[in-house]
Amino acid sequence: MKQTNTHPLIADYLDQVCRHVRATEMHRRIRDELESHLLDLMDEQMEEGVKEEEAVRQAILQMGDSTAVGKQLHQIHKPRVEWRLLVYVVAFLAVGLFTMYGMQVSFIEFKLDSYWFYALFGIGAMLTFTFTDYRKLLPYSFHLYVLTVIVVLLTIADGTTLNGKVVMKIWRSIPIDFVSMSMYMFLISAAGMLLIRTWRFRGTASNLIVFVLLPASLFLLAGSHVNLMLYLFGFMILLMYTQTVRKEKLFIVIASGVVFVGTCLLDSYALERVLGWMQPTKDPLGRGYFYLESMEVIRSASFWGKGFHAPLPSMPSLESDFKFTYFIHRYGWFGGILIFIAVALFMMRLARVVKDVDEPYGKHLVVSIVPLFSVYFFWPMLMSTGMLPIVNLEIPFLSYSDIGTALAHFAALGLILSVHRHRSTIGKPHTYMEK
Repeated sequence: MKQTNTHPLIADYLDQVCRHVRATEMHRRIRDELESHLLDLMDEQMEEGVKEEEAVRQAILQMGDSTAVGKQLHQIHKPRVEWRLLVYVVAFLAVGLFTMYGMQVSFIEFKLDSYWFYALFGIGAMLTFTFTDYRKLLPYSFHLYVLTVIVVLLTIADGTTLNGKVVMKIWRSIPIDFVSMSMYMFLISAAGMLLIRTWRFRGTASNLIVFVLLPASLFLLAGSHVNLMLYLFGFMILLMYTQTVRKEKLFIVIASGVVFVGTCLLDSYALERVLGWMQPTKDPLGRGYFYLESMEVIRSASFWGKGFHAPLPSMPSLESDFKFTYFIHRYGWFGGILIFIAVALFMMRLARVVKDVDEPYGKHLVVSIVPLFSVYFFWPMLMSTGMLPIVNLEIPFLSYSDIGTALAHFAALGLILSVHRHRSTIGKPHTYMEK
């Protein structure tokens, strides 16, 4: 039986059911599905000779109590937070803060205060993103891209160089590394622009300019080769996942790879690090110094380490790039293994988020962000043991970093948690993917 208007009794029943479902974006789909079931039940009743009004009442009785049905649907579609990831983050922060107290060096006190501030502010930012519907960002993907370009240009034009990075000093002269933050912002905007029809660029050349050449030019002008390589790495993974024309995808991936390799070859500092990694003993006081020193610290730490009050090794960046080396020095290989296992479990949880998400925009976000987290976590640990070349990367949440990088990590994880929180919702934003 076809009906163009919802029966008043059915409409009232649907209102009562939806009153118990807090996920308002689900109401339209729930109403459509329940109404379809009720109409089928009415058909069965009326085929047996029951009048319409009575058939409606019988159908509602068969469907069940509206309160019970509503609560059951609420449990099915209720957004759920991945609390285990939050527990890992809090544990990493606690370990990072605790180990900072063991560094009895004059400048550490200042960095420790900053660490507390970044941690508290970062947790607030992460929770804000977690409990915000990530899908609201989708219509503003292009706006985010333009804003990122403008902010990076302003940073290059009016920023100051601090520890080899171009930063902007804002409130109370706090230096913000917007260039490092822009790496995530470019990827987030690309995740939306590759999906939504409004901002989808049709030509291969325009895609190459927008997603590869312009960001690459900005990173190179800022002297941030590492962030450029990280962005290209994340973008290539995102693009390979995106459903688009194969020839166009292949061309842009190859072009991104060429820019990536070219950046590595043009960066003389990175080449020196690679040469030092390949033959550290050839120049033990130069480019091989950090490799030899870090490996010697780890070798001499023994299984249980040298203790909380042991003298610090004579090498820089123990609170940031070489935090894993410092941790093994203090707590031995046993402590290093525990940290490595915790990081591996954390990344496994993030990988499961990627697997569980079906919504296109959410899938694009996690596919572009999660691989970057794996690089940020595993590269500093492996480079401390001499297994990878040294790069200026800090382990997120465990190591001290500037506020821009720290907030970028917290915000990116908050987006992942938001995607996971809404994974069971039915309503999806309108997206366009070229088959």
